Amino acid sequence: MDAIDAIQRRTSVRRYRSEPVPRETIERLLDCAVRAPNHKLTEPWRFAVLTGEAKATLGEIRARHRLQRYDEPASDEARAGMAKARRETLETPAVLVIMSRVHPDEVVREEDYASVMMATANIMTAAQSLGLGTYLKTGGVMGDRALGELVGLPEGYRIVGLLSLGYPAESESPRRRRPAGDVTQWLG
Repeated sequence: MDAIDAIQRRTSVRRYRSEPVPRETIERLLDCAVRAPNHKLTEPWRFAVLTGEAKATLGEIRARHRLQRYDEPASDEARAGMAKARRETLETPAVLVIMSRVHPDEVVREEDYASVMMATANIMTAAQSLGLGTYLKTGGVMGDRALGELVGLPEGYRIVGLLSLGYPAESESPRRRRPAGDVTQWLG
């Protein structure tokens, strides 16, 4: 599958088959990530690949974080939310934790963040081309100290995403998007 087909067919995958993603395949995806453009070759990205026990620990971190959404932590709804966060994590063959350097200069910091997200898009496109699915999660859990400890977050870096990776359990069609022409203006 070429890059354009991979981009056009990519969709967020929430359910995966249980088979593991080979380490060599993940290494290949990460090699694609580091080819992303980055201003002055700052290479602001860092990655952690979670499988096995590390992934189970992530499931507990996500479950505890999810609990914060509920007014009544002992409610059935809260317990179900925690169970869902655990289950989603455990049923994902691998989770890549995406980290970005936090440069003291605001402009460089934004350029670095943009580069890291382009690296993430490279992983997602390459994964699609190899028949793998991905799902990018962001949000409050990125700042959870336990998550930083789990991945050995380097000084001067922040976690910007959790990328689920695996073989899709089912085929899904990409969701409709507005045509590019609707959000583009041509100036000349």
